Amino acid sequence: MAAPLVSESTLRDHLAAWINTPRRRSRTLLVRAQPSWAGEPVIEVVNKRVHIVEGVSGLAALDAMRSTPHDEFVAVLTELNEPALGTAVLLDAEYGKITALDEWSTVPELFGTRSMVIPRSVRDLGPWVPRLLSSWRRDRGYPPAPGGLLSPGHVMRSLLVALLELDRPEDLDSSATLPPLDDPGARARLSELDEPTRLSVISAAAAHVDQYVGMALHAASAPGYVSAIAVGLAAGELWAAGALPEDADTAAARVRAEQYIGSSPSAAAAQRFGAAARTITLRWLAGDDRHGRDVLEQAEALCSDLGWANGVARSSLLPGGLRARVAAFAATIQAAVDHPSAEASRSVDAALARIDEHAAKISFIRSRPTADMACRLVRWLQTPVEPIDGLASAMRSYAADGAWADLALGDIWDGDMNRDLAAAYHALALAVQSRRREEDSAASVWLNGDPAIDGVVPVERMLADVVVPLASHERVLLIVLDGMSVPTAAELLPGVGELGWVELVPEGALRRQVGLPALPTVTQYSRTSLFAGELIAGNQQIEKARFRSTVNGIVFHKDDLRSTAGHSLPSAVAEAIADPRQRIVAAVLNTIDDALASADVDSLRWSTHTVAHLDALLSAAQEAGRVVVLTSDHGHVVERGSELRSVPQSSARWRDATGAAANDDEVLVEGPRVLAPGARAILAISDAVRYAAKKAGYHGGGSLAELAIPVIVAKPRGAADPPRWVEAPPQEPTWWNEPSAPLGFSAPVPATPATKKARGPKQIAPDAATLLMPNRTTRLRRSLCLWPSSSSPAPSMLTGGGWPDDIPSKTGLPALSSLRCWRAVVAPTATRSLRALEWRRTASMVS
Repeated sequence: MAAPLVSESTLRDHLAAWINTPRRRSRTLLVRAQPSWAGEPVIEVVNKRVHIVEGVSGLAALDAMRSTPHDEFVAVLTELNEPALGTAVLLDAEYGKITALDEWSTVPELFGTRSMVIPRSVRDLGPWVPRLLSSWRRDRGYPPAPGGLLSPGHVMRSLLVALLELDRPEDLDSSATLPPLDDPGARARLSELDEPTRLSVISAAAAHVDQYVGMALHAASAPGYVSAIAVGLAAGELWAAGALPEDADTAAARVRAEQYIGSSPSAAAAQRFGAAARTITLRWLAGDDRHGRDVLEQAEALCSDLGWANGVARSSLLPGGLRARVAAFAATIQAAVDHPSAEASRSVDAALARIDEHAAKISFIRSRPTADMACRLVRWLQTPVEPIDGLASAMRSYAADGAWADLALGDIWDGDMNRDLAAAYHALALAVQSRRREEDSAASVWLNGDPAIDGVVPVERMLADVVVPLASHERVLLIVLDGMSVPTAAELLPGVGELGWVELVPEGALRRQVGLPALPTVTQYSRTSLFAGELIAGNQQIEKARFRSTVNGIVFHKDDLRSTAGHSLPSAVAEAIADPRQRIVAAVLNTIDDALASADVDSLRWSTHTVAHLDALLSAAQEAGRVVVLTSDHGHVVERGSELRSVPQSSARWRDATGAAANDDEVLVEGPRVLAPGARAILAISDAVRYAAKKAGYHGGGSLAELAIPVIVAKPRGAADPPRWVEAPPQEPTWWNEPSAPLGFSAPVPATPATKKARGPKQIAPDAATLLMPNRTTRLRRSLCLWPSSSSPAPSMLTGGGWPDDIPSKTGLPALSSLRCWRAVVAPTATRSLRALEWRRTASMVS
């Protein structure tokens, strides 16, 4: 029998076992092996120098033995028999004979076992075991055998830990097994094995570690580069239903998959393989790691190659399954636009919920907020149009309802890269735009003459009706955000709440106030009227003078707010806000109005950080303990495909009444509120009309978005409520957060409450849950509710029992149906929260 060709690692292990033998008596070891050595002539083994000699003859061996220093060792590789070597060589050699190279002899020492006997079950793994243990061994060695006894399981786990460069054998029981199999190092070690050895390793891993580990090794050994994790994802999907395939396509795909995972895989092992691969993939996706997307795409391509395209579309993990759900979501939106109904609305909500259930929903995260807005608009489209009985009624309805539709419209108008969604959003946007234009047209008939505006704050009465009464008890900072519309305020205000402000509304009211500008709705008329306290046209100089003479206030305009390097506010502004003797301070911020000239308004995201100086002003006011009034001089409309009707010397949204007569999408206004020359003007009503060059947005017209001025009053969190003001309930309409009620839903009829002694408001515990927190489906930047003060009492609203009889009279609203947007402010326990939500649903259904 020919002598074996010895590898350096095997020889080192063999020499280490010999050198460490307590009864060693010689420094020479004769080893039966091919007399061929490609390594260094002298190697170090367990800190000893060993000379490797090619023993082609007895003389060569004897010469090397005698020329070696006495404190060093000699290993003679020879295929000669003992007589050929000669007596002189044998007398100086260990054991006096040639030793056979038993690779198994080194194994016990590798694991620190007490016995040198190798169990038969370990030897039965195959002759490749010692070689791999030697070649894959790392510096820190292998973990000791439990109880000092070797077992096939421990040997295989140790080999796999070394192959995959894991930290410990226990990692093989987790998903940590798979990522190293996509590493070039582990794949190279596997590819270096001859095919019989590689198949034996895979078989032993399946038998003694886990069948899914064997499947993973098989996948890593497959021709070409196929990610083992991608194979695991495909296996998990193919065997998700268990041992019995769902259909013929699945059965055929399973057979084809055996080229990647081995023959006759068990369903349980395939599911474990899939679960481990899924865990890693979702972790990568959550961390925005490109590997997550890569393996999902490869797994999907693999399933397609296996002829399982239909299964991909049903998958709750693969991108094709997510795409199918997104396409279904788009289709339900289109259907709801074509045939608005509560049932269609619920179908859209359900389709979005299906997307949320997909394991790879993280890849939809950028589209998710816009999808939320689409759901809201579908709900809004199926709500009935509330009748209006005057301009004030139309403006209150817009602030409570239509403005929120405008806010969501801006989001879907910005669109999505997915073609199906883009088409659905396009149809939805046009439907919303059409209904909003109808509402604007209906409100415009009330603009002429001297309209009744009960319940609305005229811009010239803003100081007298809001600011001055507040200033009689609290110092006030009035912040006028030029051009801020009600939808813009809805987007901006959550950031105000995050900074520690709590919104207030007049006592007995459920909603914040809304203001009415002068006509046309431009700065020179409305802002000057605000600061002057009367309807008047003017400029900054007039505003400063009239504001001081009217309320003894000081106002800072755009240039006044420019500070020196390192300061967020000029010293004059900061000192005025901090001055306890200055009851009223005002500032004008032009960021929003300036953005209409050039920015893409739909793509902007308004926050306290994006409006210049707003953060700094709020911080200074909070430190000074001032109440803040946030308002504007007029709103604006956004450029969304408007038509140019060129009128020389005209503003963007209004024209002189001496020209052509008003069209159907315009309105002629005249009367005391019209400050244009001759107290007459023609205003554009539809947002599709403009008279000047295209910009990002416009104002001056008579649409509700331009007419409605948000009036927000807020106190620092923890401060006492000013007299006759209370903390505001959430301002979103019901459809903003809640799906449409099922067709079979029967609203409970509130019981007639027994006459009881009036109760005061209940105190809220500091850690009480509140309904002012943003809804889980509401983006923080889109929610309009401000955060509550835990130290202030809640308004006495719903506390159980029936509806309070005096709600309509207290709020000025005509009927219970108008309370659709009203909700409880706080609930000290989860039970109270659920009860309040149920009553809110009742309110939406009673009408």
